[in-house]
Amino acid sequence: MTDNGAIYVAESFAGRLTRVLPNGYRTALYQAEGSSPNGVAISFAGRVVMTLSIFPEDPNGPPEDTTLVEVRPNGATNTLASLQDHEEATNPDGGETYGFEKLPAGCEAKLPPELLPYSGIVESNPYKVATLGPFSFAVADAAGNSIVRVDLGRTSTVAVLPPIPQRITFGNFRQLGLPLCTVGRNYTSEPVPTDVEVGPDGQWYVSALPGGPELPGYGSVYRVNPENGDVSLVTRGFSGAVDLAVADDGTIYVAELFANKISSISNGVVAPVVDVFAPGAVEITSDGTIYATTGVFGPAGDVVIVTP
Repeated sequence: MTDNGAIYVAESFAGRLTRVLPNGYRTALYQAEGSSPNGVAISFAGRVVMTLSIFPEDPNGPPEDTTLVEVRPNGATNTLASLQDHEEATNPDGGETYGFEKLPAGCEAKLPPELLPYSGIVESNPYKVATLGPFSFAVADAAGNSIVRVDLGRTSTVAVLPPIPQRITFGNFRQLGLPLCTVGRNYTSEPVPTDVEVGPDGQWYVSALPGGPELPGYGSVYRVNPENGDVSLVTRGFSGAVDLAVADDGTIYVAELFANKISSISNGVVAPVVDVFAPGAVEITSDGTIYATTGVFGPAGDVVIVTP
């Protein structure tokens, strides 16, 4: 959002960036087949920037490039940084191990290959972006499991989120297609950062969900110290924490995609704010008005306003 009330909406499935004025007039600023705009932010200099993935003709293939771009008024884009290049050069979570922990003897042989322990792979999906300065941005890379800083086109890893352990129980092992021997064990999932925002205290706040299996109640919010990369847990228990916003008083608002609601975190206490269908993003203005995108699975999404 801008100070004059314009809303910028990244439409990932349509490959489009749309600007919505306060009077409801809409303009497609960018549209390209085979592309996926995700996060959008307005720089301190008033420039529109967004994260953008470019996919090959094979829809099941990995993206050809993942970037942070500036969108000019005529719809042309100027690449500020390649997150794909950064991921390939550094693989920030390459030292992490995901998968089941301490299974009984013979249990691993009953698992499909994709559930066996593995190290962080080279993969990038820049999902959201926050403005830090006129030419400086923080990017939540959902596939890289990392928070990356972009300064004048230079990229650096600020933080890697910790793996998310999920407990396998008698109540969920069958629906996950797992053998009985996994009950009572933890599956250590990839921590997928879905948004990054700068709080009034200068700390960065990150929403995250487990990369799979994604069980209810394992979404989290983290605090990242941008000076040293320290990551601390604010709270967990969300179902599909796909976006967050931080108010001037430090209250955090979380869009819970699978719980169909927006929740708040204030002084460590989580409370429901409003029920909305399939929220995908949430923002808050200085007067406390909440803006959210809903119905993200289509066929047509909406932008809703929640007044304080």
